[in-house]
This record gives sequence, structure tokens and C-alpha cells, in this order.
Amino acid sequence: MTVLFVIVLFGILLAVETPIAFAVGIIAFAGLMITGIGNEAVSAQRVFAGMNSYGLLALPLFILAGNLLVAGGIIRRLVDFVDLLVGRVRAGLAYVNLLANLMMAGLSGSATADTAALGSVMTPMMKQRGYSPDFAAALTISGAIVAPILPPSIIMVIYAIPTKLSIGALFFAGILPGLLIVLLLAIYVALSAKRISPPVVVAERQRSFVKATLDAIPVLLAPVIIVGGVRGGVVTATEAAAVLVAYALFLNIVLYRSTGLETLYTVFRESAITTATVMIVVGTSSLFAWFLAIENVPGAAREMFAFITDNPILFLVIVNIFLLVVGSFVDTVPAILIFVPILQPAAISYGIDPIHFAIVVIVNLMVGLNTPPVGTNLFVISSVTGRPIGGIVRALLPLYIVKLLALVTITYVPFLSLWLPRAAGLLP
Repeated sequence: MTVLFVIVLFGILLAVETPIAFAVGIIAFAGLMITGIGNEAVSAQRVFAGMNSYGLLALPLFILAGNLLVAGGIIRRLVDFVDLLVGRVRAGLAYVNLLANLMMAGLSGSATADTAALGSVMTPMMKQRGYSPDFAAALTISGAIVAPILPPSIIMVIYAIPTKLSIGALFFAGILPGLLIVLLLAIYVALSAKRISPPVVVAERQRSFVKATLDAIPVLLAPVIIVGGVRGGVVTATEAAAVLVAYALFLNIVLYRSTGLETLYTVFRESAITTATVMIVVGTSSLFAWFLAIENVPGAAREMFAFITDNPILFLVIVNIFLLVVGSFVDTVPAILIFVPILQPAAISYGIDPIHFAIVVIVNLMVGLNTPPVGTNLFVISSVTGRPIGGIVRALLPLYIVKLLALVTITYVPFLSLWLPRAAGLLP
């Protein structure tokens, strides 16, 4: 009865457009008060306990590092470098878009940040060379979804909190799936090159290849620092985030001299606001997860799935469909903190590795970022480029098929998610 009341209350709060963080906290508090288990003091303690985690220290650091690298003009250096590599082949700038997204993914850890940053650079550049601006926008947000799948991923840090999974293992688990998504998108570009791109125009190179390479190498070392440091046991994922912040400051202030005090102030302020926003969601979702555990909702979910099917393949089909719908309506962070405590125990009961299941969940929700009606990246790229969402969605339709093919492959080939963490000694 309490759970039914909570569901109805949740629907009412969403209907009146209550921010998701507050809606989750309100329904959890109301449910605890009805059951007589919680009160104001207990609820406040659970919210604080949800945020009081050593692993969460990586969150503001990765957010800050990503913002520093974006603010320092890093994107233009990466785009110039990749353009000199592949920009002269048919559909070359589309490949540049994907490779720039891949490189940025190893820096920012945020699909939304990459969408905003690369969208402002790549879309005008592609339009100038004769590409459809809607296709340019669609390709940009399709490539941007690999940012939370590859390390350093802010979403993986958040995912590790309620599940107690290793952040380092999650980082390594996302590498091959992320590369697979970019590879399949590149294959689509190759097969559609004559339709999507104008004829190649050979122009004089404005910059030498050597100069562009030397400019890009220090930036490309950033993800190596993260992966190499964690793999070598030199630093934990949280410590690697601190190292990345120091390295980003070195690049911006000392090496490139591209960031002044005013820009640094803006970056630190925006990073603090982003961190505070996410932490509110983490705290209230922790209270909600505690309420679900008290009401034995995860156990009821396991029984429900067991009643529906005892086949793990069918279970994953159901979960994929459910998460694709959820990702279209609910932002990634609350979706993880609300639904993972329910779904992960059920997945384990089917014998599915929790690290593999984590990657399946994250990839699902990343596809949702590009899916109407509430796909965050759609609104970001529309705002950045000035293109209507309807046109971008039409250009996205074939790219959805590519991403769903990647999702199916990642879901049913656990090797892609588990081989690297095991090879790195992070999993048994």
C-alpha cells in the first residue's frame, strides 16, 4: 500500500514539474513517515550518508578537469590534428567528428559537455564544407554518448556508489564497448559517404602536420594518465581525478597559456554548481534507495522477473526496453540512482556479471540522451546550433539503428565488457 502511494505521489510531483532531485526526496521521506520507520533526523542522516563517500570525491574533480580542458581551447587543437589526419578523404569531416568525440571522451567524461563543446565547433565547420547541418548535429550527439562509457566517466563514478563496484573496473569495462560504438558509426559513415558528404575539395593546409601533432600530443596524454595510473596501481580512480585536474591546469596556464583568471573563476564556479546539483540528486536518491530496501522492493522485483521468465537473455531484453524508455524521460544520474538498486540484484540472480550489467545500463541511458521527448543532448545541440529538434531527430533515425546494434552486441557479448578489467587484474 505504501509503495502504491509513493508511485501516485511521484506521478503527481512529476506532473507539476517538480525537479527530479526534490521529487525523489519528497516521496522517500513521505514513504518513511507513513511506515513509521523514519523521521526528519533519520532522513537527514541518510541523505548525508549517501553523499559521504570517498569514491564521490572523484566526481567534482572529474567535472572540474573536464571543464578546464574544454575552456582551454583543447577542442580546436584536437579537431585540427584529426582534420589533418583524415579530413581529406570522402566524408572525412564526419570521421573527424567521430574521432574528436572519441578523444574528448577521454578528457571530459560527460556526454552533455562534449555535445556543447564539439557542437559549437564541428557543426559550423561541417556546414561550411557542404554537409547538412542537421546531420552534423546528429552525428555529434551520437558520437558524444561514448564520453560516459570511456574513462574518465562521471556516470561510472556515480554508478559505483550504490552498487559498491570498483570504479577502476568500470573504467576498463567501458573501453571496448565505447570503441565499438565509434567503429559502427564510422562504418555507417563509410557506407553512406556519397549521400551524406559533398565531393572532396583539396585545399591548402593552413597548419603543418608537425605543428598540429605537437599541439595535440599533450592533450592526448590526459586519458593515458588516467588509464595507465589506475592500471599500474600508481593511483586510485579518485587520485587519478586529482592528477587530471593538476595536469589540466598545467596545460591551460603553463603550456598553452590559454586560460586567464577570469576564465578560471568561471570554470570553478560552474564546476561547483554542477557538482552541487549532482550531489543533491545523489543524497535524495540514497534516501530513496534506503526506503526501497526497507520495503523490499528489490526482492519483489526479483520475484516479478522470476515469474515472468527464468531466461537471462529474455530478462536482458526486458531491461533494455525498459531502460530505453526510462532514458527518454529521465536524466541519467537520477535514472541510475533510482532504478539500479532495483535492477542490479535481479540481474545478479540471473547470473549476469554486475560489471557487464553496469555497462549495459549505461549504454542504454546514453542512447536515451539522444531520444525525444526529454533527451538532454537533443536540447543542448539544438541550443548550440540553432537547428530545430525535429530536423535533428530525422537525421538521427539511421544513427539510432547503429546505436541499437551496438547495444545488442554489448548486451549479449559480455567479453567486450569483462576482458579488459580481467586482463588488468581488476576482476577475478
